[in-house]
Amino acid sequence: MGLSFTVDESGAAIGRRYARNDELGIPFAVTFDFDTLQDSTVTMRERDTTHQIRLPVTDVAELVRNLCAGEVSWDSVFLKYPHKTADEWIQPK
Repeated sequence: MGLSFTVDESGAAIGRRYARNDELGIPFAVTFDFDTLQDSTVTMRERDTTHQIRLPVTDVAELVRNLCAGEVSWDSVFLKYPHKTADEWIQPK
């Protein structure tokens, strides 16, 4: 899909990894974790709000492309997928 990406396998805490990418101006971070191995979902974090969604790994590339092209808004995506604003995951209605 012509998307640019970086991989951070540094071993730094996730917050530090997010901060590094925020400083570079990268709008979205996708995190593969232990849950990914179980349910094939990942966490996507939006830089400006720091809000996170949980989505199937198969949706990531198309979603990032659509967000970057302005075809969908973060607000609409945020409401579509399970999301997190603080410490609690919220299921969409």
